[in-house]
Amino acid sequence: MTLCMIGASGFVGGRALRRAGGNARVLMHRRAVAAASVVQGDAGDPGVLRRLMAAEATVLSFAYEAGRAEPLAEALGAACATRGVRRLVHVSTASVYGAATDRVVDEETPCEPRSSYEREKHAVEQILERHAGGRFELVILRPTAVFGPGGRNLETLALRVLRQPWPRRYLRACLMGRRRLHAVDVECVAAAALFLAEAPLSAPVERFVVSQDDEPGNDYAAVEAFFTERFGAKPYPMPPLALPAGMLAVALRAAGRSNADPHRRYSAAKLAHRGFAVPRPFAAGLEEYAKWIGQQHAHP
Repeated sequence: MTLCMIGASGFVGGRALRRAGGNARVLMHRRAVAAASVVQGDAGDPGVLRRLMAAEATVLSFAYEAGRAEPLAEALGAACATRGVRRLVHVSTASVYGAATDRVVDEETPCEPRSSYEREKHAVEQILERHAGGRFELVILRPTAVFGPGGRNLETLALRVLRQPWPRRYLRACLMGRRRLHAVDVECVAAAALFLAEAPLSAPVERFVVSQDDEPGNDYAAVEAFFTERFGAKPYPMPPLALPAGMLAVALRAAGRSNADPHRRYSAAKLAHRGFAVPRPFAAGLEEYAKWIGQQHAHP
């Protein structure tokens, strides 16, 4: 299999390239990457994309550029069709579900994007599906909140534990309670992308949610407690008094969140049923991230 990657210098793409052992043909734009073969240029340049791709290749796309995502998707979809690639694996986001009302969200849940980010990411999916149209297979990955070294998800919570005295954190802990964080290990997402580069499909276009919401420790209280122990922060002298979920939902709506359901869960059952195995325990991803955060923000 010829593997071509776009966005391999990024947060998730870099992990995928590492898991692939560098054995890919990679588009390099601003940041250097170590790969078996490198094509330099911009992802919006049709000529560059033609040089990157080959007939019957599998293309993995991790790139996203706000405000430019839709024209980049047009160029990517057109190039995949023109070059006759076998499959495109596009890493999108579970945020495209937006204000969906389902308590358990899966691939059959209708998307209701509200924010500009959600609408743009959903539009990219639609553009790629239009270009696929019987010309190449299309896999759309919808990961939840991806965390890991270099990522922004969980950063605010980790730094709050590192820097704030417990009384300042206590009120937020009361408000958030057991709210699901939808955190998913970057290693899990990278592994899923590579798995779906080769896995048999049941339709020319398929979508897969990538989440770890079934992990019992994937909520605000549990992750905060994990960071508190790892960073040696002072624990609360009394357990937080969790507010009713309805009050948190009101607060989330007031803050402009599309997903105001504290107990929404994203199901990765479809991906598991295809044979995908999470590469490491959820806690191992948290350990790596906590170590990285501690190193990045250690006092001199």
